[in-house]
Amino acid sequence: MPTAPATEVVEWARAVERHGYSVLGISDSQSICRDVYVTLALAAAATERIRLGPRVITPVTRHPSVAASAAATLAELAPGRTLVGIGTGDSAAYNIGLKAVPLAELRAYALAIRDLLTTGRADYHGAVARFTWSRPRVPIFLAASGPKTLRLAGQIADGVVVRTGILPEIIRDSIAQVRAGALEAGRDPDAVEMWWWPDANVAASRREAIGEITMSLAAAGNHLTRFTTEGKHVPHDLLPKLRTLGARYAFADHVQPGSANSRLIEELGLVDYLADRFAFAGTAKECIAKLERAVDAGARRFWISIHFDDKLRFLRDWATQVMPAFR
Repeated sequence: MPTAPATEVVEWARAVERHGYSVLGISDSQSICRDVYVTLALAAAATERIRLGPRVITPVTRHPSVAASAAATLAELAPGRTLVGIGTGDSAAYNIGLKAVPLAELRAYALAIRDLLTTGRADYHGAVARFTWSRPRVPIFLAASGPKTLRLAGQIADGVVVRTGILPEIIRDSIAQVRAGALEAGRDPDAVEMWWWPDANVAASRREAIGEITMSLAAAGNHLTRFTTEGKHVPHDLLPKLRTLGARYAFADHVQPGSANSRLIEELGLVDYLADRFAFAGTAKECIAKLERAVDAGARRFWISIHFDDKLRFLRDWATQVMPAFR
């Protein structure tokens, strides 16, 4: 939720709880957002039920001991309601001239945070890190936009935030990857909590709904050619356009309404493809139908991105027009 004052985010948090949602995630992107943990602390104090945490922190900007301390502090404010989401790095990294980390570093980072929270000691980058004052149980989630990260989440994480898409065939494959990773590690696949990361908007028409979320669709599409396209279900005929998106993506405008990235996917003719793959967008009836297909494919939990301006309107409309169909 970039650019908004922390006090405004608190009002969103109250609305999330009031309308019956389950979880609130705040972006960690220091160049374009208010501080994630200051904002989460205010949201924790203003709510009683919802789970909350960063979606997501990155090894690029936070040492594991800093991440562990922040997670433990938030857990003191909202006992039993917190989590920590971790990713390889997106706008937080690229807006300071750095890049996303490889998978091996993501693994080392997640395990170091877990070790610090559970034992107070972790070996990280050839040095010993210590954390002395708390031992909270804080679930660790990995954000995953490709099969290798999905497998890693199955191997080591408490949960995964799946940013691969919400088409049925992609959902089924993503579930299979997480389960395979869990089985490789001798874990119960059903113990890995899976949340799907779609964009969503409900409006009078599909075109109107999509028009408000193009900046989020561009952000999702930017990941399709990062590191590799292998196993990411990228259509061959769209590969050159998606590579152009990745090469020209403007991180200074990351998920900003009316951004250059919105104009870029319009220029490349990618809007409809990205909306079909990543979004529930349209009338309430259209959103319900697409959600039903996703649920039939095995998705059960959805952690929606909301980056357009009128978030309170969306939270109300989605809760009253779409959510009742699934109760």
